Amino acid sequence: MSRAVIHIGANKTGSTTLQRCLFARTEDLVYLGEDCAGYENYRDALNSLVSDDDIHFDYEATKEIFREFMLSCGKRTFLYSNEDIMTSRVPTQCAQRLHDLLPDAMVLVIVRNQLTAIPSFYANHGAYLKMVPRRYWRRYVSFDEWMEYCTEFIKYSPLDSYFYHKILNLYESLFGKQKIHILLYEDFVNDQEKFVNDLCSILRIQKDEALKLLRGKRERRRNTKREFRYHQLRSLFLRDVSFCHPLPLEAAFMRIWRNFLEKGAPADGFMSDYWRDKIVELYKGDNTKLATEYHLPLKEYGYPVA
Repeated sequence: MSRAVIHIGANKTGSTTLQRCLFARTEDLVYLGEDCAGYENYRDALNSLVSDDDIHFDYEATKEIFREFMLSCGKRTFLYSNEDIMTSRVPTQCAQRLHDLLPDAMVLVIVRNQLTAIPSFYANHGAYLKMVPRRYWRRYVSFDEWMEYCTEFIKYSPLDSYFYHKILNLYESLFGKQKIHILLYEDFVNDQEKFVNDLCSILRIQKDEALKLLRGKRERRRNTKREFRYHQLRSLFLRDVSFCHPLPLEAAFMRIWRNFLEKGAPADGFMSDYWRDKIVELYKGDNTKLATEYHLPLKEYGYPVA
C-alpha cells in the first residue's frame, strides 16, 4: 500500500535542494511539486491550493491531479512538497484542503532557528520590493524598514510562517500528532547523515542513494555580500537602466560580472541587536511549546526559547 507525505516547509530550510536533487530524482518516490516532471501542467492548481480563497480554487481539478499521482504509486511513497504552505494567506483553508485530498498523510516540516532563517529570507527576498507597480518592482528595502513593516503587519508577513508550533497545532488538529514529523535544518547543515537517515525513514526511501544525491548539493544559497551591495547601489543609481537585450560583447561582460557577484561570503551584518532581541521575544514562547511537546533540542542550536 502506498504511503503519502506532505512536506509543508519551512522557507529557507533547504527545500529547493531537497526538491531538485532528491525528491525529483529518486525512483523510490512519486513526487508532486516544484521541479517534478511536468510541473508546468500542475503549477497553477498547486499555487491556487496554497494561496487562493475558495471562490478561486478549483477543488475537483486539483483532486484529480492528486488522484492520478496516488494511482501511479504502487508501493512507493507519494510526496507532495511545497515550502510556501507555511506562508499561505489562507492557512486554515489550505490545511483543510490538504487533509481532504490526503487524509491519511504524514506531515513533514523542517524548522530553522529564526535568528538565521529571517536574515536569510531577507537577503534573498525581503530586500527586493514586491507586489508593487512595475516601476517600483525589486527596489532595495533596508532590513530595518522590512522588519518594521513585517512586525507591524505580522499576520500578513513572512514572519508569521516562523511560528512553527502555532502552524503545526493546526495540522495536528487535522492529521493527529502521531502524523507530524519535524526535522531540524541545523542537522541538515551540521550532521547530514543523521538528517538524511531521519528523512529517509519518514519517506521510506534508500538512505545510501539519498546521501549520494544530496552530497555537496546546495540550491538557492543566500545572496552574497557582493550581490546584496550591487542590488543596493543599483536601486539608487541604475534603477532605470535595462540589461535585457545586451550585445554579444556586453553579454560576455555580464556573465563575467555575474560570476564575480556570485562569489564570496553570504550577505550578513544588517541585523542590529535591537532586531535580534525582537526576534527572540517574538518566538521564544512558541519555540518553547514546540520543543516541549515534540522533544526537540532547540536550545542546543540556539533557538529563542524561554
